[in-house]
Amino acid sequence: MPRWSAFAPEIDRGLVAELNDGEENALAKLYDAYVEQMFDYAVSLSGEGKAAEALVHDVFIDAARRGPRLRDRERFRAWLYAAVRRRGMERNRARGLAWDWEIPGVGDLGGLSAEEAREMLEGALDRISLSDQDLLLLTFRYGIVAADLAAVLGVSPFKAAALAGQARARAENALEAQLRVQEKRCLRGRGDRASDLQGHRLGCSECRRRAVASLGVLLEAPPAPVPPLRLRHRVLHTGSDPELAGYRADISGKGGNLTPEGIPRQPDVPSPLGRRWLLAGSGMVATFVVALVASFLIGPNLGLPTLSWPPFWEETEKPVVTKPSMAVEPGGRPRFGDPPGPGATHLSTPSPPVQVEEELVFPEATEVDSPSPSGSAPPSETATPSPAPQHPEHPAAPEEGPPQDQDQQQDQDQQQPQQPSVLVAPELRIDTPLVEIGSDRTTQIRFQALGGPVTWKAVADSGKVTLDDSGGTLGAGQGFALKVRLPLSLIRLAGSAVVSIINVEDGSQTQVTVRWGLSVL
Repeated sequence: MPRWSAFAPEIDRGLVAELNDGEENALAKLYDAYVEQMFDYAVSLSGEGKAAEALVHDVFIDAARRGPRLRDRERFRAWLYAAVRRRGMERNRARGLAWDWEIPGVGDLGGLSAEEAREMLEGALDRISLSDQDLLLLTFRYGIVAADLAAVLGVSPFKAAALAGQARARAENALEAQLRVQEKRCLRGRGDRASDLQGHRLGCSECRRRAVASLGVLLEAPPAPVPPLRLRHRVLHTGSDPELAGYRADISGKGGNLTPEGIPRQPDVPSPLGRRWLLAGSGMVATFVVALVASFLIGPNLGLPTLSWPPFWEETEKPVVTKPSMAVEPGGRPRFGDPPGPGATHLSTPSPPVQVEEELVFPEATEVDSPSPSGSAPPSETATPSPAPQHPEHPAAPEEGPPQDQDQQQDQDQQQPQQPSVLVAPELRIDTPLVEIGSDRTTQIRFQALGGPVTWKAVADSGKVTLDDSGGTLGAGQGFALKVRLPLSLIRLAGSAVVSIINVEDGSQTQVTVRWGLSVL
């Protein structure tokens, strides 16, 4: 390892305490303790002395302001390396590690020349990624391992150890590949066409000497650059001048956010909150895709769903029409609708009313000829009396007793009181009290006006359904189909609503239940 001193946790604890207390020489002590390591790391990442000076200057100014926020004060060295790493990665680093091999101070190379060590190291590093190069630099050259490495990378100690182990394995394979390249070159230089590289390594002293060099020795070999003296003066001036307070705040702002432990967050490591949002968003997208695929597989005509609540729906009942009984007046004329009077005679044995299920018929609208102004028929047409309706169910009763003459029959008809005519009020007849909505999200409520024109209106008790019409007027015998719709939704739960059909003339209303099941899309 280069010439900087070993790490001491008590030094970090004292430096953080002095920065927190605002001591005058705290920044100078921090600079003297870590400038060589930070400058060497910055030069390795950037490859340029000027860029490394600016980076180290900003890191020390940021450390003086935000370093006391560190939760574990013995991790101050990890804080500094994390700050250099973040700022170095933000400078669009596009090449590997770089050192100046011309300066003195090359470490022990184990019998290799500086040129051979440089060729082997740069050839091996070119075969691995930039993140693996950074891990190797931190572990081998600066001795940052275990918890300190996890703090620098912003990951757990277990993951940091796994990443470092994988990077080391890939680097050793890359170094072995670089050795084989040099051995092949050695074979070509000697004119030997033998393909046994392992045998050549055992017989060649130069190749055997290169194979002994390990990865750690090669990473410690590059000389450490010396930071310029002007850098110390610049750092102390920026950190102490009151007029540069805004400049110091701007430098700290460019350092990025801090982790919960108070260490600069790395740009290549996603935050836990970001991972949570990513998982939540992925789950929502996956749910939508599954629902969409299911809808395409099932098809557009889903029909009524098999899953419904309540689980058992009652059967739909059709309206029942009751036909009244028929009585016969003493005069022999049948009368419908009125209860039999004291003088009426039933032609058949009394029985309960017959219930007949009738399907409502919706006739087409026809044009009715308007009467003539005089109110009489055209002279060319004569009124032909229509025959009296025959009722096969109730045949006319035969006359009993001796025949009566016409004068006596007319006197009896005059003495008999005239029965008032029965007026039937117009009403609305509803087809069914229960309708169901299928996959097309629509259904119809059918009703008809009986006994005369009817003005109607419709009201829903819930905003879950919408009605195409809210009211209107129907002529005698005219029918209407009211459409009920459900709004479009991705997932629709089972439910019901009640639609009231109101007769405006008499205020009567009929309630129709609208139900639908669970469906998707």
